[in-house]
Amino acid sequence: MKVTKETPDSKQADFPEKYIDLHTHSTCSDGTDTPAEIVRLAKETGLSAISLTDHDTISGLEEARMQAAALGIRFLDGVEINSRCHMDNKEINIHVLGYSFVPDALSDYMETLKALRTEHNRAILHALGSVGIPIEYEELEARSPGSTITRLNIARLLVQKGYAENVKDALHRYLHREGSAYVACQYPPFSKVARKIHDAGGVVSLAHPAEYGLSDSETESLIRHLTGQGLDAVECIHPTQNTAYTQNLM
Repeated sequence: MKVTKETPDSKQADFPEKYIDLHTHSTCSDGTDTPAEIVRLAKETGLSAISLTDHDTISGLEEARMQAAALGIRFLDGVEINSRCHMDNKEINIHVLGYSFVPDALSDYMETLKALRTEHNRAILHALGSVGIPIEYEELEARSPGSTITRLNIARLLVQKGYAENVKDALHRYLHREGSAYVACQYPPFSKVARKIHDAGGVVSLAHPAEYGLSDSETESLIRHLTGQGLDAVECIHPTQNTAYTQNLM
C-alpha cells in the first residue's frame, strides 16, 4: 500500500502506468457521491485502480465493484475503521484502512461498529443540545438516508442550520477535541481491528498519519508500535501531507 503510483515493474499488461486512489468515501458514509459515481469519476480522471473505504460500512462495495467491472477499472474492497492505541501514556485515535478482505467475513463486525457509532452520535446531539443547539436524531438520519453517520455529517447539518460558517468551523467549534460539544468515543483497540481485518483475509494500513498531531519521531515510533500489533502498510500520500512528509514516510 505504500506504492501510490504504479511502476513499470508493478503494472499489469492490461493497464497503462497511471495513478491509483485507495482512500475514497461515498454517500454510504460521509462522501458526496454514490459508490458507482466515485468509480465513474475515477475512470474519467484516468485512474487505473480505486478502492472504496467508507467509514465503518461495506454496504457500497458491491455497487462500486459492479461499476468497476463494467468500466474496466481495477477495484479493491476497502473500509475505514476508527480505533485507539496507547503509546507513551498517550491514547491516540487511529484510523485503520482495511483492504482485500472477504466482505461477508466482516459483515457482523460492521453491525457492531454501526451500533457504536449510533450511540456516539446520540451523545454528540445531547451535548449539542446542552449548548443550545437542539437536533433530533431523526433529523440527522433524514439528512443522511442509508448512510453511516459521522461527525462530518453532523458538521454539515450544523452549517445548514446556520450554527457554523462552514464544515471546518463546525468541527473546530463544536465537534473536535476542545469543541463545546466534543464527546470522546470508546473506539475498539487497534489490535482488535487489525485482527478482524486479518481474519477476513485483508491487509491493514494506517490512514493519514499526519492527522494525528505527532512529531516525525513520534510518527515513526507509532508505526513501529502498530507494526507489532498487525499493521501491514502506511498511507503515504494524503491531502493533509506535504511532499516532504510523504517522502519521509516512503
